[in-house]
Amino acid sequence: KWDEDTFGLEYDLDIYNIVAANDFNAGAMENKGLNVFNTALTLADPKSATDADYERIEAVIGHEYFHNWTGNRVTCRDWFQLTLKEGLTVYREQEFSGDMMNSHTVKRIEDVNGLRARQFAEDAGPMSHPIRPESYISMDNFYTSTVYS
Repeated sequence: KWDEDTFGLEYDLDIYNIVAANDFNAGAMENKGLNVFNTALTLADPKSATDADYERIEAVIGHEYFHNWTGNRVTCRDWFQLTLKEGLTVYREQEFSGDMMNSHTVKRIEDVNGLRARQFAEDAGPMSHPIRPESYISMDNFYTSTVYS
């Protein structure tokens, strides 16, 4: 409902399917009609989960859902367009999370802290890479803070 109210983007399938698997190493992955998650990103034990755990679950499920419009409907020309696909989805996820928190300012501060902790360190270290490198050894190396942030 949030996506429809905020961006006018109605979900175009009859059902939103989620699969949670204990041993899914990617964390989460979008597919048209079916999103797959590691159980840690879909389930929380109310006896031990923190607010941050619930916020992370909400954000990750939102992120994969938002790929319905920024990813699943558009085929990237090549893997280097991954940054655009993920960047647009991260933006929508951050807007969603800000609305759910009732504070875009607090959410933005959290996001900037994350950038400073992960992205800046990545750029300053041996894993630094441009968003469109001339060559690569393995595509899974691109699912980094550089691509998402």
